[in-house]
Amino acid sequence: MVEKQKNYKDRQKSNLDELNARYGKLPPQALDVEEAVLGALMLERETYQVVSGYIDTLSFYKEAHQKIFETIKSVVTKNKPVDLLTVTQELKDRGILDEVGGPAYITQLTSRVASVAHIEFYARIIAQKFIQREMIRISSEIQSKSYDDSLDVDDLIDFTRSELNAIDNFITSANPGQITEVVAKNALHDIDADAKAIQAGISPGISSGISDLDRALGGWRNTNLVILAARPGVGKTSFALHLAVTAARQGKWVNFYGLEMKNEDLFRILLSGEAGIPRSNIRDGRLDSVDWEKINVATGQLEPLTILWNDYAGTTVAQIKANTTRNKKAGKCDIVIIDYLQLMKPTDKKAIREQQIADMTRTLKETALSENIPVICLSQLNREVEKRTDKEPNLSDLRESGAIEQDADVVLFLYENDGLHLKIGKNRRGKRGKVNFQANEEKTQFTDVELQYSIDMTTNETFEEQPF
Repeated sequence: MVEKQKNYKDRQKSNLDELNARYGKLPPQALDVEEAVLGALMLERETYQVVSGYIDTLSFYKEAHQKIFETIKSVVTKNKPVDLLTVTQELKDRGILDEVGGPAYITQLTSRVASVAHIEFYARIIAQKFIQREMIRISSEIQSKSYDDSLDVDDLIDFTRSELNAIDNFITSANPGQITEVVAKNALHDIDADAKAIQAGISPGISSGISDLDRALGGWRNTNLVILAARPGVGKTSFALHLAVTAARQGKWVNFYGLEMKNEDLFRILLSGEAGIPRSNIRDGRLDSVDWEKINVATGQLEPLTILWNDYAGTTVAQIKANTTRNKKAGKCDIVIIDYLQLMKPTDKKAIREQQIADMTRTLKETALSENIPVICLSQLNREVEKRTDKEPNLSDLRESGAIEQDADVVLFLYENDGLHLKIGKNRRGKRGKVNFQANEEKTQFTDVELQYSIDMTTNETFEEQPF
């Protein structure tokens, strides 16, 4: 980590020097504010806890200031009092006291401070200037690489995301965390909200539309990564669409990634369930005037649903993360559903497949945490499960990587054995086991056992559905 930060720092400095020479002007900076913050740090120990949530060593423009701040961090880590004497001695022990201006300059820094009352505001200024400098550097590199015809456009996009993520990770790493009082307050607020939801007879999280599943999971909870695993052709896409529509009807914005089918084909499946027309009839165009009337009514009911559809086959997990962040900020992402994991394009094309899958699930979990939303990702199961008499999957049947099991908060198995079955294989918050529900995949309908849906078959033909 230290080596990576050093390389990042060296690259940052060399690129900024090049930009200075090219444009003949200094990058955004606030040296007087940097001096005031460093001086305040040596006057009051608690100041470090305030500013460390916004800035770190590389946030400072002047190299001498970077070294002084890094030294102050070292003093804090050693649980020593942070003052003029301890910082000066630490700089001397490191052999860099003269490099940063000597004892006179350190003393001068403390005299720059009129008051530590506005220190948080000053730290924000330093952070802002750092981000501005980084954006200038990155945009310059992007411009240069964009003129290189030998560079693949996907590599250019990955480079851009990687650089922006580096800034984001740097800012995040400066966060010192929350005190227990704040955590306790937030936890009690969440518990109170859950209790009120239960008293009102609703799921604390986003409802799945299946009561048994909601009772076990509490609905789809924020920050959770949910894996829905099944063999091909069992019905996981239909189930995912059911979850999307159910969430949208609760007023939630759903970001749906269909990496195996076009958006229009997915909508056909939805129409089947909404209109009560067999999917194969819609697929083959075997429709009469009554069917068209049902389709028109169903379309009118589905059009207002708050679902954003994305069927780009080359989607990477980095793109999904970026889209999620953007849509969340725009108020248009309350839950993400991805169909399915193994169809995502790997970010690192050279890594082994197991590592690629691990990178995807880890990024999806990070996305759920950072955006405070549930992420549901479909996944395939190994062939071995089909050899068993009961066809019942286990966590060991997850295909290609143990990281899927490790990163997931919830793992659901959808499997067929004299009917469709749903099993909770992992649940960090509580119950596991089989879920009672009933399904009519021909019409994309999934309901509670006690609710009977009408099967309005217009013909007596036997339908052989294609895998989906």
